[in-house]
Amino acid sequence: MLAVLPQAAGLEKSWNLSGTPGNGDVALLSALVTQLTATECADPARVVITGISDGGDMAVFAACAMPGRFRAVITVAASINPRAACHPIPIVAVHGDADPVDPYRGKPAPPGYAATPPAAAAIAAWAALDGCRTAATTRVAPHVAVTRYPCGVQLVTVNGGGHTWPGGAPANPSLGVTSSEYDATAKILAQTDS
Repeated sequence: MLAVLPQAAGLEKSWNLSGTPGNGDVALLSALVTQLTATECADPARVVITGISDGGDMAVFAACAMPGRFRAVITVAASINPRAACHPIPIVAVHGDADPVDPYRGKPAPPGYAATPPAAAAIAAWAALDGCRTAATTRVAPHVAVTRYPCGVQLVTVNGGGHTWPGGAPANPSLGVTSSEYDATAKILAQTDS
């Protein structure tokens, strides 16, 4: 397995989610996937894109901009609706319902940014894009519920979880609780093998 962790550029370290022609961030990610499959023995059929917060938004943006390049998208602490150019793709959204930065129930758009849709509504929109509308929710741990759609779309709700990576090292306390009941990294690895 290869894990590649590109960093957004600029003073504010933010990704370009504008959809303008010649988007440098999309070009960078496309070139990166091309290079890894050509020189590092990465299997082009098993590439999964993921990210936390704005990185999760960029993962979705890139998957929509590069149809067929990724097996799946996994977002953590991010909620984004599919855009008009998006195509069906399996997506897993892992979101704490006590996230103070990207609230689980959504938030209006701050200046210069898009609104954050409620996590359940956003994942339902992805499921509709992928061709399914009904879901089943099961509790997989005392504070973790998974809503699964039959087309490979899932919402993992971490009750009490913050703007953090479940299963990772605890983050700044101002970002909320980091759950140890769910492992987001293991989910990514499972998507590359499925």
